[in-house]
Amino acid sequence: MKYNMKVLLTVSPNFSIKMLNEEIANIKRGSCDFTKSVDWRPAAPLGILYLAGALRMAGHNVQICDLHRAFYECRERGYFKENDLSNFFEDYFDSILKTNEIDVLGISGLFNVSSSSVEEIAIRCRQASSSTKIILGGNYPTVMYREILNAGIYDYIVLGEAEKELVWLIDSIRGPFIDKKVYNNPHIVDQKSKSKTNKRAAIIEELDSLPMPAWDLLPYIDGYIENSISAKRVGSLTDKKSVIRSASIFTTRGCPMRCTFCAAHSTHGRRIRAHSIKYIMRHIDWLIDNYDINNLLFQDDMFNFSSKRTKEFCKTLFERYRGRFNLEFPNGLAVWKLDEELIVNLKRAGMKSCTVAVESGNEYVQKNILKKNLDLNLIKVKIKLLKKHDIKVRAFYIVGFVGETIKMINDTVDFAVDLNIDWSEVKIFTPLVGSEMHEIARKNGYIVGDMSEHVYGRSSVRTPDFNPEQVKDIQYDANIRINFLNNKFLKEKKYEEAERTFRGLLRNFPNHPFAQWGLWRALEGQGKTKEANEAIEELCKLADESKDSRILLEKYHIGLSPTSGKAYYTND
Repeated sequence: MKYNMKVLLTVSPNFSIKMLNEEIANIKRGSCDFTKSVDWRPAAPLGILYLAGALRMAGHNVQICDLHRAFYECRERGYFKENDLSNFFEDYFDSILKTNEIDVLGISGLFNVSSSSVEEIAIRCRQASSSTKIILGGNYPTVMYREILNAGIYDYIVLGEAEKELVWLIDSIRGPFIDKKVYNNPHIVDQKSKSKTNKRAAIIEELDSLPMPAWDLLPYIDGYIENSISAKRVGSLTDKKSVIRSASIFTTRGCPMRCTFCAAHSTHGRRIRAHSIKYIMRHIDWLIDNYDINNLLFQDDMFNFSSKRTKEFCKTLFERYRGRFNLEFPNGLAVWKLDEELIVNLKRAGMKSCTVAVESGNEYVQKNILKKNLDLNLIKVKIKLLKKHDIKVRAFYIVGFVGETIKMINDTVDFAVDLNIDWSEVKIFTPLVGSEMHEIARKNGYIVGDMSEHVYGRSSVRTPDFNPEQVKDIQYDANIRINFLNNKFLKEKKYEEAERTFRGLLRNFPNHPFAQWGLWRALEGQGKTKEANEAIEELCKLADESKDSRILLEKYHIGLSPTSGKAYYTND
């Protein structure tokens, strides 16, 4: 007999409990160290939307609770000036449990950096309702299910791609012989089956068999459509549409690369599986009809794995929608597969900017440490080709890999400076459970602190070659050197582009002195005297109010002359 269940699918905050409390303390003090800032903006939880669509099609009553978005909204509107983290969970999670009889709580635990927040959600549910079944899924639980189940909090963990397995489990959860059924299912684990050796990640072969993601179940959906983190990254969306309405979309799953720092294969495998173009167009049609989308964010790990398929997609999209869309690839395109014909096709379909995941500017690191093995000279050739067709380029770099030396890290910074692209995002390596590099770091005792408290953007590795403080200093210095002191738009006197870039940064990081300095230079370059004077006054104010800002400006030889309305950079 099938039971129709009331299911609450919950997205955890993307940071640890420690990090959430740190941010709340900063808000209460009315100050924040911008050098330690992280990006809190939410992205649509596409994985949860797929699960919700599958469960709804199976007849279950599904509700979505996105606590990461809720935290972001509370942070923006001053909620934490008067409230703490416990109040937040009570108001935005516990209240749902109290006013709804939830049969099943499903929690997304993507990576280990949010594991303490995931656990807090589960404990609160257990305290509120002993009868609610708690199911966990995601990359981190797929890899660490035995250790997680040992805590005795969760009832089940679904391994890998969960759409079909979760439906099966919830269909069966109140029926007879559920323990035996789970024991024999290779993709679901509970206390009685956690020691079985044949448990493994589920992989869905026919992606077109999946229902459409249930976008309509997202509360306050316009907040995702109009405030996408991916669409608002610097160097990303580049046209001047007055209203940007974005939606994320997957067209493939899986990645054949063997990058040692990546853990995605633990959930999605290394073999690429693709939706048909017909399915993708049906998805896009629905997004247009319901949300008037004009910006598509392709979240594939390797969208352009097949040049033939990519060209067919571009041709179909253009013929169907004619210039309606901007196309964004937040995870990057496979740069080695780009040729002039493919770039022309992508541009015609709507690509105005391209992200390139370089990771390292050192050949030894590429080949022997990351095993990504990108040809750095080829990257330069491909970027030149993108520039030829007026495609803006942004790049990803990571510093602080296990096995790197300080010289190798500095090679990456120098490579990024020389590349002279629109924007470079320099990140710090985070050991992700399920990756080869995490295992190397763990075995050698390089991981610093409790991994459940690690934070994207902060080093948590100490090796014989470097410590976390050194890596953080290099990463921050790299960002200033590449994106501000050697800013492409300022160097090329494209002052309108520079103004747009720095104003965008200041909306998210209003106390960032180098963004304020860049804005001043952009305004002065355009002859906007009044606005330039206002910018320099604001920069002087930041320097007066913050000793850290003052020290950093002096470190990079930026002097201030508020009486003349000038700043200067002695290396100009």
